[in-house]
Parts: sequence; C-alpha cells; structure tokens
Amino acid sequence: MEEAIANRNFDDLRELFKAEKKTVKDDEFVIVKIDGLLKKRGYRVMEVPSEQKEEFARLHFNFVMNCTKLGYCSKSTPILTLQDILEVSSIEECKHLFGLVEENMNEFKQPGFIETYQNIILRLCNDLLRRLSRTAETSFCGRIMFFLSRFLPLTEKSGVNFMGHFNTLNITTFEENEPTAESLLAATSSHHAATPSGATPGAEGEDMETGEIEEEAAKEIIVTPVMYRQFWSLQKFMSNPNLLYEKEKFVVFKKDLTAVLSLMTANKLEKFAAEDESEVAESRKKINNDVFFTKYLTSPKLLALQLNDSSFRRNFLIQTIIIFQYLNAESRFKPPAKKMVLNEEQSKFVHDYEDKCYRLLSDTMPRGTAFVAGLKRIMQRETEWNQWKNSNCPDLSEKADKGAMQMYKKRQRVPFNPNNLDLGTPELTKLWTYEPDVLKACKSDKRKFIPTLADFIRDPLDEMDPEQQVEEQYKSINEVSFQWRAARLLMHKAPGYVSKTEPKADPTTNMRDFLERTMYNAGKTIDEFKSGIEERERRDAEKRAASGEKKEAEARKKVEESLKRKLDTNTKSTTIAVSSPNPYTDPSLTDENLRQLATDLSKFSKKLAKLVGIDEGALQKTSSSSSNDEADRCYRILKEWAERNGTSGRGLLNLLIADLDVIEVATATMKKIHETST
Repeated sequence: MEEAIANRNFDDLRELFKAEKKTVKDDEFVIVKIDGLLKKRGYRVMEVPSEQKEEFARLHFNFVMNCTKLGYCSKSTPILTLQDILEVSSIEECKHLFGLVEENMNEFKQPGFIETYQNIILRLCNDLLRRLSRTAETSFCGRIMFFLSRFLPLTEKSGVNFMGHFNTLNITTFEENEPTAESLLAATSSHHAATPSGATPGAEGEDMETGEIEEEAAKEIIVTPVMYRQFWSLQKFMSNPNLLYEKEKFVVFKKDLTAVLSLMTANKLEKFAAEDESEVAESRKKINNDVFFTKYLTSPKLLALQLNDSSFRRNFLIQTIIIFQYLNAESRFKPPAKKMVLNEEQSKFVHDYEDKCYRLLSDTMPRGTAFVAGLKRIMQRETEWNQWKNSNCPDLSEKADKGAMQMYKKRQRVPFNPNNLDLGTPELTKLWTYEPDVLKACKSDKRKFIPTLADFIRDPLDEMDPEQQVEEQYKSINEVSFQWRAARLLMHKAPGYVSKTEPKADPTTNMRDFLERTMYNAGKTIDEFKSGIEERERRDAEKRAASGEKKEAEARKKVEESLKRKLDTNTKSTTIAVSSPNPYTDPSLTDENLRQLATDLSKFSKKLAKLVGIDEGALQKTSSSSSNDEADRCYRILKEWAERNGTSGRGLLNLLIADLDVIEVATATMKKIHETST
C-alpha cells in the first residue's frame, strides 16, 4: 500500500483497500492506516530539492484530495497533510506553497468540507502569522489575512476585533533628545541655504539618508525642533486612543494637533493643472507599485520633505479622522464607569477639527474633493460595522427574505408602431419628432443664427458718430469678443475686408482701427446707412472747411496788420492812396495753371497723390517712367482733386504743406502764376 501511495496509483490502492477491508472488522482502521501513510509520504515529499518542492507538493496534495473524494481517507487528511508540509518548510517556500491553499479555497468551502476544514485552516493561518514578521513579511501577511476574509463566513467572530483592542505594541521611535533634533534640523536648514537655486542637494556629492526622498521644486516648510517633537509624539495617541479620555493627555493632544494642523494650513500644497493631474496620478501609481514602506522614517531631516508629500499628509489626516470617530462613537467596550466619555468642550474641539481635517484633505491634490467623498463613505460604513459589533455581531443572513421568490411577471409587449416613436425620455422624443423630416428641419432658415451685416454694424456705426457722444470706453469695438465676431463676419460679408495692398505698405497692427474702418466702408455699400454716412461726411467737411477758413482769416488779418505797421513807419509825411493787390488773396486755378503745376511737380507724383488723398492705383496701370507720362499723371491727380474740392489755390497749398520739397516747388509755381495774372 505504501508503494501504491508513493507511485500515486489509484488502481493498486483500490485493490489493496478492498483487501484490507475484508481482513478487519471496522473500515475505520483501514482509513486511519491510509491517513498515516499519506502524511508520511508528505514528509518524504519535503525532502526533495527546493526547486522541485512545490511541484511534488502539488501532485501529492491533488492525490490526497482525490483519495478523500473516493472515500479512501478522512476528510481532514488533505488539509492536515498540507499543514504538516508548511510547518517543515521555510518562509520563502511557504510563500509558494500557500498558493495551494488559495487555489483550493472553493473546494474547502463545499458542503461537507467547510465544517471540517474551517478550524484547521484558521489554525494553519494563525501558525503562519506567528512565524512571520509584520514589518519584514508584510505582503505575505496581507495574503493570509485576505484569504481568511474570503474563506471565513461573515459571522465568524475570530476575524472580528470583538473586544475593540488596540495594537499598543506599535511604537514610533523618534529623536526625543532636544540637542540631537536641533543639530539635525540646523544641518538641514544650513544645507538648503548653501544650495543654489535650481540645484539639487545630491548634485554637490552629499550623501542622502536611507529612504530620504528628493523632491524637485518643493515648497520649503520651516520645521522647528518643537514642531518635530509635537508631530511624532501624536503617534502614541494614534496607537492607543483610550489615553485621550484622560484630561491631561487630551490637553497635550489638543496643543500638539493644533500646531501641526496650523502648519499644514499655512503651507498648502500647490494644485496641479488639469492636464497634469493624470500624469501625476500615473507617476504615483508607478512609484507605489515599486516601493512600499510599512512605517515612515522619523528623521528630523525628512519631516519638511514629508509634509510636502500629499500621500504623507493624507495618511496623517486619515489617522486623525479615525481617532475622532472613535472618540465620538458609542461602543459597548467603553463603559461609563471608566469615564471614557468626552465633555462638552472636548466634543466641540473634536467636531471642529474633524471638519478642518476634511477641508485640508479636500485641498490636497490630486483629486482632493473626490478623495474626501470616498473617505466619508468609508467612515459611514465603519459606523455601521461598529453598530453591528455593539449588537453582538448578529447573523446578517437571518434578516434576508426567506420567503419563496415570486415568479417574475413579464410586461405585456407593446407592438412596434413607426408613427409613435419613443426614444426613452420625453425631451428626446420631442426633439426627434419636432418635424417629420429631421434633415429638412436642420436646414431651415430658423436655424440660421448668423446676423446680417446691417444688423451687426448698426450699433457700432452709431457709436462712431460724434453727435451720439458715446464715450470711448463704452464702445463695443473695445471688447475682444466683439472684435473676434466682427472679424469673422466681415471676412465673409464685407467687400473691403481683404484688399490688395502696396508692397511697401505697413501691415495692420491695430485690429480695432482696422475693424472700425472696414465697418465704416461696408456701411457705405448698404442703402440703410449710405445717406447717413454721406450726411456725416458732409458735416465733417464743412467743419474742416470752416475751421480752415477761420485759421486762414486769422493769419491774413495778422499779415495785414503787420504790413500796415510797416507802411505807417515808411510813410510818415504823406498817406499813400494807392491800393495794391493783396498777395494773400485766394486765386482760382485754371486748366493751364494745373498743367503748369503738374509739369513742375512731375517728379513728386506719388507724394502728390498721397497728399491730396487721390487713389493712384488706376493711374499706375497705364503709366511709364518717362517724364511726360509723369506730368500727365500729376495733371490727372490735380484735375480729379479740383473736381472734388474746387479750384482753390490756397486750399491746394494747405494740403501740400505736409511735404517740404513739394510745397517749395508748388509755392514757386503759384508765385509765377500770380505774377503772370497781375
């Protein structure tokens, strides 16, 4: 029989089992014998090399499970064999062998097995946890605890901290010696002061402490030795909150926590841009997958950097919120006889600072608001579990509806009617059935929301009119959004928006002036505004002419007075009665005079056109570089100016005075014309 078990031969084992049953009076003796042989074979399996141990253990376990199902051994033999194998294996080997327990969890939970396996598996896991270090083998401990939470039923009290005990052995050690902490903090501050802006501490070749995290461009937080001790001394209250029911301890806790939260409030972490949040979350996910610390380091040199870490802040604030919830919670394990009740002042402090912790978590990026919403749901769930423990952990399955499930009554099927369309919501159905032809409705004139050019420029044209007296700051053309809409509309509908410019012309740099000029020119082409613009231009011309005549009359008066004073000085004895012609009279220019002016100004044709405001574009198409053509072009420019503004020689000189070269030639020619006429 031992050979059949070693070879995992079911046929030989079956025959031997039948033969043994015939020789004994009770079948249990045969089953006990096979149980012993299977366990003995399990120990032999563990003598193989470590590389093959998992494979042989898996084969032997599957063989024992099949023997159990066939009735050759006891139901508890498979898990007991596996327990023996784990007991004689190293921790590294147990990490691989525990996979057998996890893989067969569903088999263990089958009816007929769960009653036998539950206590054995619980004892197996507890034995493993006692062998493991919570700090060195954190991941393996988590696997075991997670397996137990899935395997044991919800009403199993062994998985519940029924008495509400705290892990008071979790002690946080830090530099309580004041000189040591001050020296370390002083060294840190002096190092930051000596490091140039933009350089990292590691760039100078200085060794960093083990576990120290170097953050780029982090906001510097000033940490004093007092703040360092206040922060880390709070951990003793976190590991044993019952200390806070002592009045003296609560005063210390209140003072230290107030100082720490004030420091966090004064040094809030900067928010990430919306487009950077996903990148930050992805980078944090990669870091969390690579590195995991069971406890934070408590070096004084690290606290300033840790306070700049959002994960560190969140862990501390969550700790504080859990403590606050415990202090306010009603628990059957906090009897009033022990005075484990907060007074009114303490309750107000806990309530106010719990809200402050939630606000700080909301301001901690990334996704602070969503994080707080999730945390509040978790804390509400913890409150419900606390109530369940206060009720002595009742079986939740008893509250389930145990009545027979009624058959689902199918709804009457509504036949499809293409004329009665239902898209699920009334608004969507109304939108889809608004018109019989939806495509035609989309092309309807009612859906054309672009305003006409006349409607769009009506108000800006009124604002340009000086008679309306609209102040410059209230004009709609000053708004950037209006300029953007005006540019898009004028580009499509205004004829002069895009025009051919001179090669040497300066580009348009003032968008406001360009749009005003374009809207003004576009208004000239619209009948609604044409008469008003012409009337406005006429008024402006009259004002300019009146202003020019007034200035000219004043100048003429001053000259006459000067001449009169000179005549009075030269003729003291007699009065000269001879009247001489006034050289400042305004002569009228004839075609011959215009020809003479054009000949003298032929080399200034381009300047002449610009000065008198005549468009030379049409004249350039037929022109050449000869002097006669230049004289003809100047004559046409002067002729067109005379047709528009009259033949006033003085008015022409007033326009040409802007250019010294042109006015000098024109003045000499006008003098010749005046002498010839007199």
